[in-house]
Amino acid sequence: MSPINIHTLPPLGSGAEGSGSLRDEIEEALVGTAEPTVPGKRPEDRKWAFKRRVPTVVLYDEAGLRLYDRITSDAPEYYLFQDELNLLKTHGDQIARSMGFPGSDSPLRNDGGENDYAPVKPWKPARWGDVDVGKWNNGVNGEEGLGGGWEKGWDVVELGAGALRKTAHLLTALSSALPNPPHNAADMPSPITYHPLDLSRPELHRVLGEMDEAFGKDLQGKVDCIGLHGDYNAGLQFIRDGKLSALSTGVDPRGRALGLGNVLTREQSISPESAMPVTPETHIKPLDAVLSPLSNPSDHSDGSEHLLVTPGPEISPLPSAMTDESSDMSRCGTESASGTWSPVEDEMEVVSPSPELATTTTKPVYSEIKSNNTNSDSQSKFSASATKTGTDTSTGERRPLHLVFLGSSLGNFEREAAAPFLASLPLRQGDTLLLGLDGRPPPGPEGSKKVEVAYNDPAGHTRAFEEHGWDVVREELGLKGDAGVEFVGRYNEELGRHEAYFRSKDHQKLHLPGSGRDVTLEKDELLNIEWSYKYSLGEALKLFADADLRVINSWKAPTSDYRLYLLERPPVRFRVKDTETMSKGGDMISPLNKVKAVPKWHEWQDLWKLWDHITLDMIPKEMLHQKPIDLRHICLFYLGHIPTFLDIHLTRMTKGQQAEPEHFKDIFERGIDPDVDDPSKIHSHSEVPTSEADWPTCAEVLEFRDRVRARVRGIYDEIEDGTMAFSRHVGRVLFMTFEHEAMHAETLLYMLIQSPLTRAPTSVATPQWDALARRWAQEKKDNKLLSISGGTITMGHNDLEAEDDIFPGQHGWSDHEFGWDNEHPAIQHQVKPFKVDSLPVSNAEYLAFLEKSGVDTNDADKLPASWIRDDSGEWKIRTLYGPVDFTVGGDWPLQASKLELDAFAKAKGGRLPTEGELRLLWDHRDGPRPAGESANIGVRNWHPVPATHTITDHAGKVVHGHNGGVWEWTDTPFDGYEGFVPSLIYPGYSADFFDGKHFVVLGGSYATIPTIAGRNSFRNWYQSNYRFSFIGGRVAYDV
Repeated sequence: MSPINIHTLPPLGSGAEGSGSLRDEIEEALVGTAEPTVPGKRPEDRKWAFKRRVPTVVLYDEAGLRLYDRITSDAPEYYLFQDELNLLKTHGDQIARSMGFPGSDSPLRNDGGENDYAPVKPWKPARWGDVDVGKWNNGVNGEEGLGGGWEKGWDVVELGAGALRKTAHLLTALSSALPNPPHNAADMPSPITYHPLDLSRPELHRVLGEMDEAFGKDLQGKVDCIGLHGDYNAGLQFIRDGKLSALSTGVDPRGRALGLGNVLTREQSISPESAMPVTPETHIKPLDAVLSPLSNPSDHSDGSEHLLVTPGPEISPLPSAMTDESSDMSRCGTESASGTWSPVEDEMEVVSPSPELATTTTKPVYSEIKSNNTNSDSQSKFSASATKTGTDTSTGERRPLHLVFLGSSLGNFEREAAAPFLASLPLRQGDTLLLGLDGRPPPGPEGSKKVEVAYNDPAGHTRAFEEHGWDVVREELGLKGDAGVEFVGRYNEELGRHEAYFRSKDHQKLHLPGSGRDVTLEKDELLNIEWSYKYSLGEALKLFADADLRVINSWKAPTSDYRLYLLERPPVRFRVKDTETMSKGGDMISPLNKVKAVPKWHEWQDLWKLWDHITLDMIPKEMLHQKPIDLRHICLFYLGHIPTFLDIHLTRMTKGQQAEPEHFKDIFERGIDPDVDDPSKIHSHSEVPTSEADWPTCAEVLEFRDRVRARVRGIYDEIEDGTMAFSRHVGRVLFMTFEHEAMHAETLLYMLIQSPLTRAPTSVATPQWDALARRWAQEKKDNKLLSISGGTITMGHNDLEAEDDIFPGQHGWSDHEFGWDNEHPAIQHQVKPFKVDSLPVSNAEYLAFLEKSGVDTNDADKLPASWIRDDSGEWKIRTLYGPVDFTVGGDWPLQASKLELDAFAKAKGGRLPTEGELRLLWDHRDGPRPAGESANIGVRNWHPVPATHTITDHAGKVVHGHNGGVWEWTDTPFDGYEGFVPSLIYPGYSADFFDGKHFVVLGGSYATIPTIAGRNSFRNWYQSNYRFSFIGGRVAYDV
C-alpha cells in the first residue's frame, strides 16, 4: 500500500480546537434564545417554532460518518447521492473537457497538451521579437501548451472528504482526459494531485486509504493524493498563499516527499481532537475569516486597503511600461509572456469577486496629472502604489486549480451566506468550481413527499444517523439518564428547505458543565439541528450572479432537479455588484457612488479589460491594416479612435489641453458608416491615411491610449477629492464616452468574426461544443405564438441635454438616467393588438426556408454573412472560435440583415415587429427580457446560445426567457421622436442617419454591455441591407 500523505493546515478560524470547543458550542446552542424562531409565515409553521439548536457538527464524528455512508449505500430514497453519482458516471468525460483537460486525442503537442491556463511569471509588455511571444497556446514561437499540460499539472481540491464512489469516478474521468504523457513521465510527479480538504483526520485517512486500495493501480502515474487537514478558512488561505502547487509537486511517482521538510505526514497517529466533522459551522465560522484574507483594512496602519482589483492604469500599463529599451517593436497583435493579454492580468492576481461580496477597494495613489507631455520620464509617475492581496506568493508556476463541492453541501448554508462563501473562493483565470446543488422539487404534495422521504427513509438509516448526534451531545455534556430525543423533519416548501429537528421525548433538565447552568426541555420541544436548502432555477441564477460566477455548463439528473454546475470567474466580465468607494480609508462615500447613471471606476476597468482583450489578444499583427469588412476602416483605426474620441470630449469638458500627439484627432475622431448600396455616399468623417506607412505605429497608439486612460483616472480622483465640480454635464460626458467605447468593442467583434485570422477569445473556458449541443438538444422547446393585447407604451425617456446647466454640482440629479439624443423625450405610443413568435428565427429555420425557396445555396452573397462554407462545401456558422456545425448552432438565433429576415417573415405570413410592438413584448409577463437574469449579454458567452421561453420556476419565480444573444430588427425607420433635439456634445450622433435607410434595432447581443442592454430607452440602428452585425429578428403577425 502506498503511504498516505496528509498535510495539517494551521487553523485560522474557530471550530478546530477539539472537544472543549465542541462542548462550548453545544452549550451555547442549548441555552438558546428568549423568543422562538418561527420557520415561515404560514399558520402551520408555528408548530415548528424553536428556541434551541444542536450544532450540526455533532452529526459528523467518525461513527456518524459511517452511518451516513449507510444512507448513501442502503437508502435508495436519498436521491441526492445516487443522482450525483450517476451524473459523474455519465458525464465525467464532458466535465473533464469542460474543465480544460485536453484529452489524449487533442490535436496539440502530445507531450503537453493545451488548456486555457497562463503560467505565472513577472509581467512585462510582450513585443514582436520577444522569445516568449506566442510560446504559449501554439503561437508563433510555439513550444508549450497554454498551461504546460502534463509537466505543469492540475490541482483538484475537494471541500470535504468526498465519498469514495463519487470521487473515484471524477478522478477517473480527469485522468482519462489527460494529454499523452511525455517520454519522461515515469520520473515526474503525477500530473493531477487530488486534495480532499476536511477537518476530520480519520475521514481523510479512510478516504485516501480506500482510494489507494481500490483505484491506486488505475490512477498510478496519473493522480497523486495529498489530504489537507483543516477547515475551509485554512484551506482557502493555503491556496491564496500559493502553497498548494509546491505541496502538489513535492511528491514523486514513488510517493516520497521532495524537499518539503515536515509538510507531509504519513500514517500519523490520529488523536480524538483531530476528528472534527465537516460542516459549514466548523469550516467557515466566522465567515469574515474566509473573506478577510482578500482584503482587511485593519491590517494597514495608514488606512489604506489592499486592492482586489487591479487599478486601470495598471491593467493597461502606462507609457513608462511601454518604453522598454530592449525593443522598439510594437506589442500590438501579440500575446503576453504570461499567455494572456498583457494590459489586463497581473500574473499574480486572483480573479476577485465583486467587492460588495468580499471587501471594498481603495483608489491607488497617482501623481497629479499636470500635462499631457509625451516624455516617458514624466509619464512614469503614473503608477499604482497600492498592493494587492489574494495573490500567489510562490516562486514557481501556478498550477490550474479545480475546486469540487459536491453533495449539495452548499444547501447546509443559510441562503444569505451561500453567495458570500462562493464569492470568497480564490478562482483565477482557468480555475473552475464543480458544484453539486439540489433543486427545489415541483410545488405540491408529491414534491414535498419526495424530499421528506429522502431525508427520513423508511428503513431508518437517516433516523439512526441523526439520533447518533444526541449520543455525541450526551458524551460531551456527560449526560446520564436523560429522557432523550427523537428525530423529526419536514420540507418547508415556502422557504425551499428541508428542516431537521430533535424532539424532546419528555420534560427533562440538562446540566451544562461548562457554564454550570441547567437547561429545561419541555416534552415535545423542538431543537433545530440542520437545514438543507434547495435552489430553483431562478434562485441558482441569482446565487451565481451574486457570487460573481459564470456557468460554463450544467448537467441535470433525469428524474430529479439535482444538478452539477461547472463555474468559473472570468477576468473579463461585467460585475453587476460593486460598492467600490475609492476613498483612501474606505470610510467616505464617493460622490460617484451616489449617482446612478455615471460609470463607476470598476466599470471602466471592466470595459478596458474587454477592449484590451479584443484589441491586443484577438487581432494578430497582420490584421492591423486589414479591413475584415470593406464598409469599415482598418482594425488599427479603432485602436486609435477610442482614446481620441475620449480625449477630445474630456478636453472640451475640462477646457484643457489635448493629449499628445494632438494630430491624432484629425485621423481618429470619427469613423464611417457608408451607404451600403453606394459606399461613396458617406456622412462627415475623419480623413484617414491611404498608405500603411502614413498610419501611426501601434505602439504610438497604445502610448496615447494610456495617457488618456490616466487622464480619466485623474478626473475621477478630482471628483473624489472635490477638486472638480461633479456637474451633470461632467456626468454626461463620462457616460457618453464610456458607452461609445462599449459600442465600438462590439463593432470590432462583428468585424473580427468575418476574418479567418482572428484569434479566439481566451477570457472564458473554451466552449466544448459537443457537450453544450447535447444539453441544448435536451432543453429545446418549440416556438409558441404569443397574443399581445396591445395598449399604450412609454418609449424613450426625458433627458434634455440643455438642462445640464441647471445642475452645476452633484446635487439634484443622482437618479437621473442619461441616454443618447434619440432616446429623448419620453413619448406615449399606442400599439394595436398583434401576435408574435416567442422565439427568434433560428439558423436551422432559415436554412430550411432557403432550401424550400430554391435559393442557390452555393452563392455566398445570397446567404447570411454569419455563415461560411468550409473546405468540404458544408455551410457552417461563424463564431469567434471558428466555424461550428448546424448541429451545434442550428437553434441559435439567425444573425442577418433586415432584408433577409423580411423575406423569411413574409414567407411565414408575417412581418418584423415595429419598435412599439417589440417594446410591448418585452414588457409582457410571458415575454423575454433583453437583460434578464438568464440573458446572453455582456460576454457571458462569446457566442450565441439557443433562445429560451419565459417560465415560472419551482419557487414561483418568473424567469424570463431571452433571444439567445442578438439585437432584434424592427420594421420602424430610424428617426427622432416628436420633440427630438440633437445633442450639443455630439450633434451628428443620430441626425446624420435619419435618411429612411436605417431602421431601429433594439435590445443587445452577447457582446453588448449590460448597462446598454438593460436600458429600455436605448435605440440602435442599421441600414436594412447591412449583413454583418449581431442582429436577429422574430416574426410578428397582424390580428
